[in-house]
Amino acid sequence: MLFRSFTFLPGWGRNFGTLLNYTKVSSKINYAVSPTSNESITDDLLNLSPKSWNATFFYDDGKFSARLSGAKRSGFITRVPGQNNNDVEGKNETFNVDLSISYKVNERLEFTLEGVNLTNEENDQFISRARNSVVVNNVTGREYLAGLRYKF
Repeated sequence: MLFRSFTFLPGWGRNFGTLLNYTKVSSKINYAVSPTSNESITDDLLNLSPKSWNATFFYDDGKFSARLSGAKRSGFITRVPGQNNNDVEGKNETFNVDLSISYKVNERLEFTLEGVNLTNEENDQFISRARNSVVVNNVTGREYLAGLRYKF
C-alpha cells in the first residue's frame, strides 16, 4: 500500500494526496467433489480474487475535503463444486468508482455529499468456468447521499 500526501507541492497543491494498493495472489487448493468419491477439483481459494487494486485521490484543507476512489477486482469463485453438476460458481470482475465531498461550515456543522457505485457496476455471477453461464445479473444503480452533521 502506498499513501502519499503531496505536502512537497507549493500552495494549495500541498492538500492533495493519494492512496494506492495492488494485490496479486496465486493460490490453488484441491476441493473434494463429494464425500463419497475420490474426485477433486483444483481451483483458486473461495472468494479470493487473483488480482485487485484500489486507488484514491484526495484533497483536504481542513475545511473542504474530497475523495475519488476506484476499485477493481478480478473474478473469483464462490462455490466448489457448483450446484447441479457444475464445476464452480463465481462472480465476474468488477470496477467501482465512489466520490465523497464534505464541507465544514464551522467546528460544529458539516455538510457531506457522496456518490456510491458511480460506474453502475452490476452483480454478475456465473456458474461453470467453461460456459461462464449467467446465474445472477442485477443492477442496484448509483446511489447519491447528502448529509448534515452537527456536533453538540
